Amino acid sequence: MLISITLMEHIPDNKAAARSMFLALRPGGVMHHYIPSKWHPYSVALRLVGPVMQKWLIPHLRPSAVGVTGYPAFFDHCSPSDMAKLFRDQGFERVDVMSFYRASDYFAFFLPAYLSVALFENLCAALNWRMFCSGFVISATKPTHQ
Repeated sequence: MLISITLMEHIPDNKAAARSMFLALRPGGVMHHYIPSKWHPYSVALRLVGPVMQKWLIPHLRPSAVGVTGYPAFFDHCSPSDMAKLFRDQGFERVDVMSFYRASDYFAFFLPAYLSVALFENLCAALNWRMFCSGFVISATKPTHQ
């Protein structure tokens, strides 16, 4: 079994990573990943700001996150549909995705942004716009026979 939490967005080539995971698992082996979605406002802002500016901003805007966040993020294939397709293309089966929509706390330092993102998340959840989810859990199984 493979499990990762907020790791895949930091990998520059998730196609190669998915292939390595497929090869590492035994037949019937499963994997579960929690991945922040690349199109959530926080993820877009993260890419726009870049890692250098992010390291400078974290102590001022989110002091509790110092030392926990601020690593380069690539978000390669990090959307529910892209990652599901990537895993299927690598040979995984039973690829299941569950989307989540609650990450407005990243904007708690600025009330108008917090409220805007919270409203946006609620709208996306109501309309099932998975592309804009804050993150998703994706599970996949290596076939028992190939």
